Amino acid sequence: MNSLMPEMPDAGRRWEAWFDAFTKIRDAWPEPIDVPCPDRDQGRLHITYTGSPETRIGFATIWCDAGRNGIFLSRVGIPEGAEMLSFDATPEERAAVIPDIRLIPAAP
Repeated sequence: MNSLMPEMPDAGRRWEAWFDAFTKIRDAWPEPIDVPCPDRDQGRLHITYTGSPETRIGFATIWCDAGRNGIFLSRVGIPEGAEMLSFDATPEERAAVIPDIRLIPAAP
């Protein structure tokens, strides 16, 4: 590691690993890709987009179905053809798609 760069704390590395997993899945769209859970719990990763059908801009939630951990990303482009919830989705509609998960705080 470059001695001029401060070492990223464990929490920062964890969030970055989750962001990298999101990026791999998003960049592979529409092809399915198997990206291992960054927490190494052998679970399957899921992404749910919420946004505007007109602009395809919104936010994404990515989580693991085994550990129930994940991250939230705002201001993301939603790939054409990807399913998404609308901004006006009810809490019940969101809960039907996104389970109760623990969000990992973003790196400072």
